Amino acid sequence: LVARVDLKADRQAGVLRVQSAHGERRIDVGSVSQQLATELSYMAAWMGLDRVEVGDRGDLAEALRAAP
Repeated sequence: LVARVDLKADRQAGVLRVQSAHGERRIDVGSVSQQLATELSYMAAWMGLDRVEVGDRGDLAEALRAAP
């Protein structure tokens, strides 16, 4: 495991909310955030949600918000 996320499915809004995102020590933040963003998009689609929104808690949150 290289990261931990606290997720909430807001079904009324159609949003998978990332309430916090924390990376483990010595990770490549850019690579991990890009791959995590992709997986979160897959998860949102699998759950029937329209999009992913990332909050501001955790040392990975900013990079995850900026990931394509």
